[in-house]
Amino acid sequence: MNLFGDLLKEFGAPGQRLVDLGCGTGNSSVELQKNGYKVTGVDLSPAMVSAAEGKEEMRGIDFFVGGLADLPLPSAKFDAAISAGEVFHYLSGDEELDAAFAEAARVLVPTGLLVVEVNTELSFRVLSQAPNIRSSDHGFISFSPLAPADFSPGGAIDLEVDSFARVEGGLWERSVTRHRLRHLTHERILESIASAGLEFVSVRGFHGGVLEDGLDNGRHPKALYVARRADSVD
Repeated sequence: MNLFGDLLKEFGAPGQRLVDLGCGTGNSSVELQKNGYKVTGVDLSPAMVSAAEGKEEMRGIDFFVGGLADLPLPSAKFDAAISAGEVFHYLSGDEELDAAFAEAARVLVPTGLLVVEVNTELSFRVLSQAPNIRSSDHGFISFSPLAPADFSPGGAIDLEVDSFARVEGGLWERSVTRHRLRHLTHERILESIASAGLEFVSVRGFHGGVLEDGLDNGRHPKALYVARRADSVD
C-alpha cells in the first residue's frame, strides 16, 4: 500500500481520513492504517466484511457492507478514497462505472483525492490467452480464461480462479470461483472522472515494482489513476 500512500502524499490529500473501496478481507485497509490513516473499509460481500472484522489486526478500522455505486457512507466525510486490485473491473457497465466515480466524489471532502488501481490492456490480453499464476499470502492463485479468444479493448473476459492455500498438516485447500472482468479504457476512465465532477490529476503505470509517469499499454500491466474533488461543495 506504499504506492497509494506515496501518491496521496505527492498530490496532497487534505487529511488522514480514508475509505478503502472494495476492501475485501481488509489486507489493504490494515496496511493503510499502519501508514497513519484513519481507515474505513467498504465491500459488497458480507462474508468478506465479516472476515475482516474477525481479524485482530483490524482493530480501529470500521467496516461496512455496500457497493461502489451506492456507498453506505455520509457525504463529504473522507480526505481520500482508494481502490486496490480489480474492484472497478467488476462493474457491469458504463452507468455503474459512472455511478461508482460519482459516489467516490460524494464521500470526499473538497480537494479530497481518489486513487483507483486498474488492470491495463496488457494485463487483459495476457489473462485472456493463457493461465496466469500469482502468489498469495498463504499459497497461490491461478487465473484461467474460460474461453481463450482475441481480446478487444473495453471488452470483458471470463475467468476461472483456483485458489490454493496451505492448511494444517501440510495439506492444501482448493477453492474455485468464476469471475467476469471488464476492461476499462483510458478514455472511458477519464469520461467517468469528468462526469463525477472530479478533476483528473495523473495516471501512473506500474512496471517492475515501481510507478512510472504516464500509461503505456504495451509495458504497464497495471495503472493507478489519481483524481481530485473540486475545492467547493455545490
